[in-house]
Amino acid sequence: MHHLHSVYNTVNDSPRSTLQLVIRCVVFLLAISFCIMMYLRKGRNAVVTLRGGGKVNPFLFALVPITIFFLMFLSTDILEINVYRHDKALLNSNSKELKILEGTVKNYYPESKEGHGEEFTVQDTLFHYSHFEEGRSGYHQTFLYGGVIRQNLYVRITYYYDGDRNAILKLETE
Repeated sequence: MHHLHSVYNTVNDSPRSTLQLVIRCVVFLLAISFCIMMYLRKGRNAVVTLRGGGKVNPFLFALVPITIFFLMFLSTDILEINVYRHDKALLNSNSKELKILEGTVKNYYPESKEGHGEEFTVQDTLFHYSHFEEGRSGYHQTFLYGGVIRQNLYVRITYYYDGDRNAILKLETE
């Protein structure tokens, strides 16, 4: 009989807090407000000549990249929140998608420093993950970055198939 303890549970791996999202929005609004205020105060006549000879107002020109940059970050945060909610709901359900597997880690291949990901099998079921896949479902902490999975380790894994890999939602080890 193996005495197992929880190493990872997706429910405890929540994404950025609401406060962090609010802070990002406030910083974005301050940057936009700064550009608009500078334009209205003394920047209406400010002109920067581009390499091609075109002339633009630097304060108005800055609005576009700031907005695009903010929307990219916001969409990433929203995606992380949606993935977390999906995984949490799945883990707390009795879905047929969810599988539990117990056994010894075999065919373990650690992640290289270039970040190509780790692979291992438990009872001939392949698991693949990478430290650089944050934002995707499941466990992603490789041994190189403090993860616990290694050859011959006894584990119990709660997982589901995520379209191209088995995503580990709960990991218990000796």
